Amino acid sequence: MEMTISQISEILEVTTEAIKKHIRELWPNKMKDGVLTMLSEYEITEIKKRMKPTTAVVAAQTALDIEEMTIKVITYHKAEAEKYKAQLENEKWLRAIEAPMVESFHELQRSEKTMKITDAAKHFGLHVKTQVYPYLRAMKYLNQDDTPSQSALDAGYLAIRQARCHDGEFRPQAVVLASQLET
Repeated sequence: MEMTISQISEILEVTTEAIKKHIRELWPNKMKDGVLTMLSEYEITEIKKRMKPTTAVVAAQTALDIEEMTIKVITYHKAEAEKYKAQLENEKWLRAIEAPMVESFHELQRSEKTMKITDAAKHFGLHVKTQVYPYLRAMKYLNQDDTPSQSALDAGYLAIRQARCHDGEFRPQAVVLASQLET
């Protein structure tokens, strides 16, 4: 789409001299005496950008103006999408960190307020034989036969539950009370 200087001045509601002034500054050899000067959409947009903003100039839109605005909008939306993507990655990371605690909670809900010591150790990422049982024995919460001590029972740290063994027999087993799991 090409337009004459007078058509542009009419659309932008400015004088033809104002348009000619910008043409001389931007493209000194563009206008020639006796020859009708035609301006491309690109040239019209460049002139409009340099003009002093008035309501008419700002309101006039060329296809190039619209394309430039579209690029700005797309750039904005890409940046927002990247922020959203980063936020989702952060939330996934947080969920991964919280997963053992959530599993512990669900296990406690299934276990009727108790959890096996080995299961509690697994959920907290502790080795049961090298970390948990030695600690419980050192604190005198477990006896040598891995049953809860009377002090652990009295304090409410551990409890005894009857567990079915592989041979089908029921034997006493030390369990962690749900109320003490976090402790």
